[in-house]
Amino acid sequence: MIIRSALFALAGVLFGGPTAGAQTDNVRVAVAGLQQDVNILARDLKSLALEMESLRRENAELRRQVAAATADESTRNRIDGLSAAVEALRREYRRADEDQKRQIIAEVSKQIEALAKETQSAIETVAAAVEATPNVPTPVRFTDDYPKTGITYTVSPGDTLSGIARAHGSTVKHIQNANKIVNPARDLRVGETIFIPIPE
Repeated sequence: MIIRSALFALAGVLFGGPTAGAQTDNVRVAVAGLQQDVNILARDLKSLALEMESLRRENAELRRQVAAATADESTRNRIDGLSAAVEALRREYRRADEDQKRQIIAEVSKQIEALAKETQSAIETVAAAVEATPNVPTPVRFTDDYPKTGITYTVSPGDTLSGIARAHGSTVKHIQNANKIVNPARDLRVGETIFIPIPE
């Protein structure tokens, strides 16, 4: 409004109108008003510039937050995808591990069974060989190297060759040689009279 009044006053001075003094005063008033309006406009422009800068900063911060949120969402999606892949790998590993264990157990069982058959076959072979071996008694050699003095003795129930030898001061070997006893457990009979060599 002030600018318009100042322009009208300036036009009056230039194109004729009231007296020159009044016109000069009007121009001065109009210029002063213009100066005041320009100052107000400059102040408003500075304020607008500050607001624009503040809005720019806020916009940049919002863009940064949106980008961060988007990046976080993307990161979470990638992490979720990786977790799912890791879990799938774990399941696959466990399945493969179980399959391998079953294969190993089956193979070991097969080998144990084969070894058991071989062992049984070897045992049967050895048993057959033992049964086929003729039972040849070891020949017993008797000598005359025993005292020729001694006593006769009738074998009683419960007697053993070693017990008889101890009781009469003789030896098992002397009694065996004097009586030609091959197997004391079989050849020493109750009621039989034997000679017990006793050194003088």
